[in-house]
Amino acid sequence: PKLPFFPPNSFFPPEQRMVLVACGPFTPSDGVAFEPLSDLLEVVARDRPDVCILFGPFLDAKHEQVESCQLPGSFSDVFRLCLRTIVEGTRRWG
Repeated sequence: PKLPFFPPNSFFPPEQRMVLVACGPFTPSDGVAFEPLSDLLEVVARDRPDVCILFGPFLDAKHEQVESCQLPGSFSDVFRLCLRTIVEGTRRWG
């Protein structure tokens, strides 16, 4: 069946929305400290977008610590560190 079409303003108020979109990786090539992500979070805190969409990879598969199997923890641990960085970086919005 054909889906109904709803005009865009039936869902959102007419004021303008800001959407920030960023693509990873969010780590430098020589570490997993997520400094680029922290820099991005400073932009998010400054510009205060309505929505922020982050695409991976959060850690590049070609990262030297991934390729040499020298990550400081499991992939899950590294991703949790990434998420913790995001949560802590956006907590100050309160």
